[in-house]
Amino acid sequence: MSTTIPAAEAKAKFSELLDRVQCGESFSITLNGEERAKLVPTQRASLEQIQGVIAQIKASRSTLNRPGQPMVRIKELVAEGRP
Repeated sequence: MSTTIPAAEAKAKFSELLDRVQCGESFSITLNGEERAKLVPTQRASLEQIQGVIAQIKASRSTLNRPGQPMVRIKELVAEGRP
């Protein structure tokens, strides 16, 4: 459940709110009575999620670097867009 708090109060108590969020609380921040933001604890990625992302990176690498074609390097792609 989320506690509703006005933006001015959230601004004044931001450090305290961060401490409370770290302990698992959530806050809905309002401006002129309308919800504008949420302050919620971060969710840590599971080992399965991390392994899935690594697999996606490896798959995209094999798509970029096809056999018989010149090797594509990330640094070169980044430098290409720079003046």
